[in-house]
Amino acid sequence: MLPFPKKKRRGAFTFQAPRQKGINQMIKIDFPGISQAQFEDAFAVLEECKAVPCLGFVNPFMGPGGQYGNCWWERDSALTLNGYTWLDDDFARKALFNFTLVQKENGRIPLWGHDTVGDFDRELSAMPVIFDTARRICRRTNDKDYVGAIFDMLKRYFGWWTSPVKRDEKTGLICAIFEESDPSDYKEQLTYAPVDLNVQVAVGALVVAELADFLGKADEAAEYRNRFEILKKTVNDCLWDEKDGFYYTMNVRTGELLKERPYNSAFDTFRASIAPLNRQDRLLSVLRDNSKYGYFNKYGITTAPFDSKEFCETKGVYQGWTSWSGNIWTFRNEIIAAGLRESGHLEEAAHIAYQTVMTFNGNYAEFVNPSTGEGHGVKRYGWSASEYIELIVEYLFGVDYCAWTDTVTVNPLIPKELYGETIRISGLSIGGNRTVSVTVKCAEKPEASYEITAV
Repeated sequence: MLPFPKKKRRGAFTFQAPRQKGINQMIKIDFPGISQAQFEDAFAVLEECKAVPCLGFVNPFMGPGGQYGNCWWERDSALTLNGYTWLDDDFARKALFNFTLVQKENGRIPLWGHDTVGDFDRELSAMPVIFDTARRICRRTNDKDYVGAIFDMLKRYFGWWTSPVKRDEKTGLICAIFEESDPSDYKEQLTYAPVDLNVQVAVGALVVAELADFLGKADEAAEYRNRFEILKKTVNDCLWDEKDGFYYTMNVRTGELLKERPYNSAFDTFRASIAPLNRQDRLLSVLRDNSKYGYFNKYGITTAPFDSKEFCETKGVYQGWTSWSGNIWTFRNEIIAAGLRESGHLEEAAHIAYQTVMTFNGNYAEFVNPSTGEGHGVKRYGWSASEYIELIVEYLFGVDYCAWTDTVTVNPLIPKELYGETIRISGLSIGGNRTVSVTVKCAEKPEASYEITAV
């Protein structure tokens, strides 16, 4: 057993020694348009992103890749674990635990290891995708001490987001600066309340509630589900424009919606059915309007619509918020696909998942231009490779594993392009020295089967 680092509140932990991953243990795939070499290269990208402990982290982790170097970032180092959990749970659990060691006394998790960004103040974090990543990793272990440590971290983090430091007193909205939202050009605290951040914090409340249930904390689970309902109501009361049928960022100081910024983060409100059904219908009509975000185009959903003054395609290195104003990112598309699935819009979720996978297949760049499909930014980018794997395994094949009930479920999302095909994947780690293999006969009503094997 390997010693797990000590933490003041909970002491020591132990974990299974990580299995060495040889070529015979690599996940195998049979999928039209995706070669085994292309699929394995996504894992190779993640191996390249692995970094030695530094800046408060005591366990190995993954950095963003490329020129971003051997440094942790909250968002990147969390998202890279999403796909990698299917290969190595032990690495993912220890990498996630690192965040408990760098969390500040007030609950804030820094944006990155150096915790300083130009002239921005120190009350800066990141888009809190760590809630979703933590849920994924915690559901794959029965270790209540470990889950309890992550629960404590997330509860304190949620408390920071909903404190007066980040939450507007009048509206109840969560406000962002810098990379706490995309685009990331907000500079004044308690001024701009974006859709994406408010949705992500609301979803975070549900994650905390789910972990509380597992830990037998029924009262806290109920409390955080109530907090979700409050944030949900706040988003719907404040950020929706009835005339446009769309959600926008609000300037909480003026009460105005930033209608010049119709970013695809409006579709984040499909998450946990935050948008009510009548609004979902209107959002779907915008999403499927090909003149807006390119829903039916070859390469997929753009961050800003083609007819927006903010739309642009940046090339070369990442150029800040403008690179979020028209390019295609796995990060944005995965959130939208997740919400569509959670709200029952399975056809659209399957379409976006497949479209994103094929756009980034063998092209694990930081972002992609919608006009050419060419990758830009870091060319071997960690979260793109990780979310590519995630979208294949968890969306297209529809595989889920929960250690709490020791249950594998398979609910594939099959796009029309795959009807009549048979797809297969094998070697997916589900802990306990076991893997699962899945075969899907693709149709409008797919037929799926799976087999669990000891390794």
